[in-house]
Amino acid sequence: MEQRDAAGYGGCATAALGAATALYVWGSSRRTGLHMGTGLEGHGRDFSVLWTELPLVLLAGALVPPLTWLLTLRLLRGRGPLRIQALVAALCTAGVLAVSTWGLHAWANPYDPDDVRLSGTLSSDLDQ
Repeated sequence: MEQRDAAGYGGCATAALGAATALYVWGSSRRTGLHMGTGLEGHGRDFSVLWTELPLVLLAGALVPPLTWLLTLRLLRGRGPLRIQALVAALCTAGVLAVSTWGLHAWANPYDPDDVRLSGTLSSDLDQ
């Protein structure tokens, strides 16, 4: 397998994995659930997130991991066997994907100390 093939296959695989991960994290977040109407009687329903947030989340998820993959392979070109280069690129890409997934999760599920849920209800159990 040539360097060009490794870059192409790895880039496509990381783009698909990044987009799927970003879509899953964004779709399962509390913020998206509130915008899509999971509140009481559809309270707070706002479908504009489908054409504002969703394309940006998918674009970032599809572009950041393959760019990391390709940049790492480019920096390691000519330094050791191709298997080692691909392994290092995969580790760097996995790290960037993990950090970007954590960042998306932190953004989409903001911490609210006033809304402490102990039993899964929408209001705090401490208010009762």
